[in-house]
Amino acid sequence: MGFAWDVFGRHETSLRGGFGSYFVREDVGNVDQLSFQAPFLPVAFGGGLPGCAATFFSADAPASCFPPGSTSNPNALPPGGAIDPAFVPCLSLFQGFVVNGTSTPTSDTTQTPTFACSGAGLPSTAIFGLVVPRHFVTPNTQQWNLTLQRELGRGWMFEVGYVGTHAIHLRETRTNLLAQSVGASNPLVITAAGGQQYSITQNTLSNAEARGRSLEINGYSGMQLFADDAYSHYHSLQTTVSRRWRAGYFQGAYTFSRSTDATSSGNTAFNTAFNDEATLTPSRGLSDFDRTHRLVVSYRYDLPFLSGAKGAKGALLGHWAVSGITIFQSGTPFSVIDSGAGSAFISPGFTTTLGAQLAPGGSIAAGTTGGNIRQRINGYLNIPNFTTAPLLYPSLCATNSNYCGTAFGDLSRNIYRGPFQQNWDFSLGKNFQITERETVRFTTDFFNVWNHANFANPAITDVETTAGGTLPQSQTPFGVITQTVGTPRLIQFSLRWAF
Repeated sequence: MGFAWDVFGRHETSLRGGFGSYFVREDVGNVDQLSFQAPFLPVAFGGGLPGCAATFFSADAPASCFPPGSTSNPNALPPGGAIDPAFVPCLSLFQGFVVNGTSTPTSDTTQTPTFACSGAGLPSTAIFGLVVPRHFVTPNTQQWNLTLQRELGRGWMFEVGYVGTHAIHLRETRTNLLAQSVGASNPLVITAAGGQQYSITQNTLSNAEARGRSLEINGYSGMQLFADDAYSHYHSLQTTVSRRWRAGYFQGAYTFSRSTDATSSGNTAFNTAFNDEATLTPSRGLSDFDRTHRLVVSYRYDLPFLSGAKGAKGALLGHWAVSGITIFQSGTPFSVIDSGAGSAFISPGFTTTLGAQLAPGGSIAAGTTGGNIRQRINGYLNIPNFTTAPLLYPSLCATNSNYCGTAFGDLSRNIYRGPFQQNWDFSLGKNFQITERETVRFTTDFFNVWNHANFANPAITDVETTAGGTLPQSQTPFGVITQTVGTPRLIQFSLRWAF
């Protein structure tokens, strides 16, 4: 719905506004819900042997197709129409703890938890669960705007407005049942199938599965939630100055905006939540596509030179026109990450959406280097400003690797921004009137006419590549810009015959 109001009744000043609510058909969610349904989804990690694709999932595969060291096909599925108990999930029940690397029971809760079913079947803790909510809500977007337009005279028009957008029930992927953080003041008490209670007060690598938010599911390294609870917010001030006249037009549009969200990607293959994935709170940050400033200037002008010339001179040199689009805009945000962070709570390598840590004495403002961008492409980030996420028990880790789990880093998502960008496109064209009804138009287009290089964000921002911020820039790819965005200068010639 919307409105338009001629403020003074003289057709010079108008106020316009509108609001809309829109829904998106989330067919991807439906596909996932069907494709990941019971009884199972076979997933193979690694390729098969040459010539064995046809029997990759077959129990009758020839011995020549068995992986080295195997006596049967480990990827074999049950024959059609048969129910194999080994493929029927059963609810895993917590049994207690055993000494790491053994089957010896122990009351030490820093050791390895054990799980077993009450009967035959595939334990639920041994399944990688891909979970979709039963009630998957359709994404919804609300948009609103309020704009003031004013005619300035002599064909000039000025426009200023506020445009906002809010979206809910967006797609996101995370491991929301990851291990909980415990301590002497907040112990986690769990009960084994036999009734014995265990109090966990330390976050070790071995007991991470026991600290999961659901004992029956391996939240540490065995599940992903395809949720519908992400959100986004967009607020912008948009201004435009324009003029149209017989010989052409001019328009300059500037936008000052801010876009935040919990995720900018709805993919299903990788986790999109940031740091502690039990909640989306740490995931909120600038959108991956946010640009604070964006100025776009577009124009077209019929050149007046020799417009009245006759004969060959007028046909060749008169009635040319120039046009172009020029863009100046902020770079896009990016995060400084630590792929080894949070290992006490989520399995290493399971996700890379993990924030790094500020080094002692470091600050967010000191994270980037200074100077001309061409002087910074081999070091856009200030390496000593960052370090890896802290160990939970540094003194114990020195003698026992079981205590070498890391916490989450203190850096949030998308707190840095890439290089400023600009682009100039220019066109030169002319119409040749062949007959009253036939016209040939010749155009030369120059894309990125100045051949200006727009640099991308740093390719690698993982502090694990800096040995905790101790390596010099010459020994690490951290913060190095290796790519450009957009195109180099391209020149295009076109000839169009209209009849």
